[in-house]
Amino acid sequence: MTPDRRDVLKLAGVTATATVGTASTVTVTAQEEDDELPDYSRWLPAEDALLEFAFLDWAALEEFVTDELEEADPDEEVPPEYEADPMIAPVSEGALGTYFYVGLDLAQYRLGGLLDEAAFDSSVEGLLRTPEAFVALGAIDPGEIDARVTAEPEAEFIRQLERTGETGAYDVYTPVDADDAAIAVGEDALAVASETDDPIGTLEAFVGAAEGDGARATDESEAFEWVLSSAGDGDAVVGQSGPEAGDEGVVDFDYEELEDAESVVSSLTVEDAETSTGEFAAVIDDPDEAALEALLGASGEDRSVDVDDDRVTATATWREEAVTGTRE
Repeated sequence: MTPDRRDVLKLAGVTATATVGTASTVTVTAQEEDDELPDYSRWLPAEDALLEFAFLDWAALEEFVTDELEEADPDEEVPPEYEADPMIAPVSEGALGTYFYVGLDLAQYRLGGLLDEAAFDSSVEGLLRTPEAFVALGAIDPGEIDARVTAEPEAEFIRQLERTGETGAYDVYTPVDADDAAIAVGEDALAVASETDDPIGTLEAFVGAAEGDGARATDESEAFEWVLSSAGDGDAVVGQSGPEAGDEGVVDFDYEELEDAESVVSSLTVEDAETSTGEFAAVIDDPDEAALEALLGASGEDRSVDVDDDRVTATATWREEAVTGTRE
C-alpha cells in the first residue's frame, strides 16, 4: 500500500490523491505570463533577508480539503515521488502548516475555531502565513474578536489580551501579562505576530504594506514580483525569496536544482472534482535546463517547462483517476 499523508491532504481539493499520476514526456514550451499580482501579496512586507510565505484560498478549498485536513497526521510520511517534486511537496507542507497554525496556535487566544462558520460570525476567505506573522483575510467582525480575546481565561492555556493601541485602521491587542505577541484586528483581516522579537513592529510592517504606507516585498524585488505574477494566483501557494532561499522554515524548497534560486513560487489550483493543475516559477542564476525538465512536475501529467535565461516556469496536471486501483 502506498503511504500517503491523506494523499498529501488531497491537496488543492482533489489532488494530491492525483499526485501519483503517471508522468508524461515533458514538453518544453513558453508560458503565458500573468501581469496581475495576487491580492494577498500586498500583505507581504519587504524583508532584509529571506522571505517565505504560504497562502490558502480557503473560500475555494474549504469544501474539498476540510475532511482530509481534520484527519491529517503531520508525522505521516509523504510518498517519495511527492517529496521529490517541488511542485507538490512544498505546497503540501505549507498548506498543512498553515491549517494547523489556526487550530493549534490560535487556540490560546480563543480563535482556534476561526475556520468554523458555525462557531464564528467572522468569515475567513484566505490564510497567509510567514515565519513572522499570520493573516486571516475575509469579513472579520472586530466586536466578536474583541469579546473573545479579552474575556477572562477559563483554562490555564488560554491567554487574555487587551486592546493597547492601533496601527493604521487596525486595533492592536497584546497579552495582559507579557509582550511576546500582538494581534491586529480590522474589518477585512486579522493579523497575528507571535514568533518574532518585536510583535508590534512586525504587525506595523504587515499592516503598513497592506495599506500602502510601507514597503512591499514586490516593490523591493523584481524577481519576486515576477514569480508571484507568473505562478502565485492559485488555491494553495507557497513562495520564497532572498539570499537564503532553500533553508527550511514555513516553506522548504531544499532541492539541489533550486539552490541558486533568487525567488521561487509554486501553486496548485482546483479545476474540478478530479483534477488540479500546478504552476511554478523561479528566477535562478545559471539554471540547469535538463535537470529542471526532469524535476518539475515529475509526479504529474501533461508537463510543460520553459527556461528562458534565468526565468523558469512550469505547469503540470494531476488527476485522481490516475491512481484508481493502485491501492491494496
